[in-house]
Amino acid sequence: MTIISAEGLGSVFCNLDQDQALFFIQIYLIPAAFLLVLVIGLTLNCLALCVMIRQTKPWNRSTLFLCNLTVADISWMLTLPFLIHYHFARLQWAFGDVVCKVVRCMYHVCFYSSIYFVTCISLDRYLAVVHPLQSFFLLSRRQSMYVCVGIWVLTSVVSIPSAFMTFTVSCSSNQSVCTLYIFSYDTDKTLPYSVVSTVTGFILPFVAICYCYCNCTKELKRHNLQHTQKKKKLFRLMYSVLVIIGLMYLPYHIVRNTCIVLRAFWSNQSRLIYSSDAGFSMEMAICSFNTCVNPFFYFITSGNAKNSMRKALSSCCGGTKRLKLAAIHPV
Repeated sequence: MTIISAEGLGSVFCNLDQDQALFFIQIYLIPAAFLLVLVIGLTLNCLALCVMIRQTKPWNRSTLFLCNLTVADISWMLTLPFLIHYHFARLQWAFGDVVCKVVRCMYHVCFYSSIYFVTCISLDRYLAVVHPLQSFFLLSRRQSMYVCVGIWVLTSVVSIPSAFMTFTVSCSSNQSVCTLYIFSYDTDKTLPYSVVSTVTGFILPFVAICYCYCNCTKELKRHNLQHTQKKKKLFRLMYSVLVIIGLMYLPYHIVRNTCIVLRAFWSNQSRLIYSSDAGFSMEMAICSFNTCVNPFFYFITSGNAKNSMRKALSSCCGGTKRLKLAAIHPV
């Protein structure tokens, strides 16, 4: 375990005051939200993945992007048991420095991979609507596979610095805190990193999504009377993506950068810094629910999603019944 003074890293989580809002958010709200996300999100994502694997053959590029989005969300949720234990244990990290770094880095990788795959889904819809004839030449299934691999490699490489800026801090009360770079006063490193992550991981994808959907809207208005059901489905997808980004990702990045900027330029404003820390902690809890919403992208874009879901549920139930019968009547 790396032993570093809490004051040196500016840790705000050593001996939190139980009467303050940050204590309530960190000890109760965040682990409760993560636990709810783990139960609901993991169930929905596993169900969506099951439907895609069992019922969707052969895969097209849409399914490929949706599958990778689901895998990113499931991988992100694998970090939650460690964080749930950590927060319920009153910020006592019991898994060592290496696991702390791995969990924070994996959290970062899957968080931004999810945003990139949502962007790819938007690009796929744009090509299908605006450039239907050239669509498969502009982005074939093989090229889509390369894009998915590239996203995983890119987010993994870009997330490595988050591991180096993560430490296990030993507090004076024998408390071990798994830090977040957002709350560090070493802003010469954390501020550029957060800004670059925000621009490349959120602003550019968001601009791309807006461009795709604005052009889709223009194209659909040109064919106002055709493909009414497809138009409704696409509009549902467009509005869903924009609402998710507007309500979850945008405030998250604004508050995150605010936390670091206040530490960099107004380090003596302890009340403002505390408020921003509480706001970011709240955003962590809120933003985690995007993994519960993402599985519905498949059921919005899939033409036979309801039938596929029924078949998947019936096959799962059928498999459970067969296992029970095999246990009662062994061969």
